[in-house]
Amino acid sequence: MKPRTHNTANTRFQAGLVMLCVVLFGLALFASLPVLAQQEKVFVPSARLVFRALDSLSKSKVTWKGLSSYSKTSTYNSRFTIALNLGSRVSDAFVASQAKDDEKFLQMALTMSELASKLGAEIDPSLNQKMLDLVKAANWNEVRTVLDKQQEETKRKLNRLDKDASVLVVVGGWLEGLHITSKALSSNYNESASSIIASPKLLEYLAGELGNISTGARNHQIVRKLAPALNEIKNLVNVEKGKPVPAESIKKIYAISSGLIKEIENAKD
Repeated sequence: MKPRTHNTANTRFQAGLVMLCVVLFGLALFASLPVLAQQEKVFVPSARLVFRALDSLSKSKVTWKGLSSYSKTSTYNSRFTIALNLGSRVSDAFVASQAKDDEKFLQMALTMSELASKLGAEIDPSLNQKMLDLVKAANWNEVRTVLDKQQEETKRKLNRLDKDASVLVVVGGWLEGLHITSKALSSNYNESASSIIASPKLLEYLAGELGNISTGARNHQIVRKLAPALNEIKNLVNVEKGKPVPAESIKKIYAISSGLIKEIENAKD
């Protein structure tokens, strides 16, 4: 990474890195919560785990550059739109780390910082400098290790945020992860790798969480499209155990997720 000469840029970057840590582990927030109707636990994987699995299961390594638009927009006013975009930017930051692209990572860190501040997030900055140094040194593996160590603390902090926002951050991050994964699989289909998105119980769980948010959140013009989309995707990934998700289904999932992410990123409120 090129050295920054402005203290303000460094400060904002460091704050963004902390929020990256917070929301990344927020994506796994519901891993420890039971699905009451089914009396079982559902794991919501972080973007890191999904993208690492995609890389390892693909016959050829994923070309991470070009999989994300890396939207830098942060001028949203609705807390629902802010939360969805914040989750989405976290997945994009992980794409940047997979691609070892410090410039895009920096952009996403700054955007996340701006979005998070609108949600009133207050995060302990104790590991900021260490994170910054690791990114400057292009030590991406250690960056992910440090993020892992922050899991418990960041989960607790996210739990204290607005409950509607907490759910929407998770859904936004998961949706962008699905969008990126289905895009990669659409252009380079692999049966083994398709198993990453074969998780109908997870989709049922996320739909259930969306059903528990406030009426105001559920009636938001973008949020109200999410539950029907999750149900449609669930039907596409609901394959017999051990069977791959068909290539045609992957393309349909990409079309659905791509449309939603475009609406989320281009939201006017």
